[in-house]
Amino acid sequence: MSLYCRTCGEPIPAEDVNIDLAIAKCRACDAVFCFGHRIGREPADRKRAEVPMPKGIAVEQWGNDLTITRRWFSPVFVFLLFFCIAWDGFLVFWYSMAFSGGPWIMIVFPIAHVAVGVGLTYYTVAGFLNRSVIKVSGGVLTVRHAPLPWPGTHTLNASDLAQAYCTEHFTQGRNSSGSTSYRVNAMLADGRKIKLLDGLTESDQALFIEQQLESHLGIPDSPVRGEMP
Repeated sequence: MSLYCRTCGEPIPAEDVNIDLAIAKCRACDAVFCFGHRIGREPADRKRAEVPMPKGIAVEQWGNDLTITRRWFSPVFVFLLFFCIAWDGFLVFWYSMAFSGGPWIMIVFPIAHVAVGVGLTYYTVAGFLNRSVIKVSGGVLTVRHAPLPWPGTHTLNASDLAQAYCTEHFTQGRNSSGSTSYRVNAMLADGRKIKLLDGLTESDQALFIEQQLESHLGIPDSPVRGEMP
């Protein structure tokens, strides 16, 4: 079976075809496309209801540039703020006692609690201040979190993005409770999968970001194993 680019019509060499993922990349124009319909798999293109812009998301389009901004804040950070005040306040009181003539064990004992307090306080402050920015400009896709530093930044060629898709993740808590979060992922032309944005509390935010990326880059929406329905 011969395969030709859906954008420019150039033939695709066998080494630029991924049969397992049913995607190919054109060397001539750098287009990435699916061909699952050619080999009897699910249709490469599928029509899905358009997701309206959810709260906490802003989109700017200027020419060929796309900027998606997601604000981190949610009501849960208000609860965490009061929790951190109580937690850190107790530690300040404890160490004021320890450094006022208490035994040395009072200084060493709560070290783990201090680490938890520092980490949770930083996360809470980031929740009030931070924004995640996904930007497509000049053929480059970037993901940044600011103003407080946070892991999970990415820089990749937009032409390498074969598909964007969302996944759902459940974290088990105590007493059979837990929390659900959502993630926006990228499948690259070479078959690698990258986590673009994590920790989303609403499925609509994840689906909307996926929809915007695929629409802007002209990527047909195709099914990916393990994605959120």
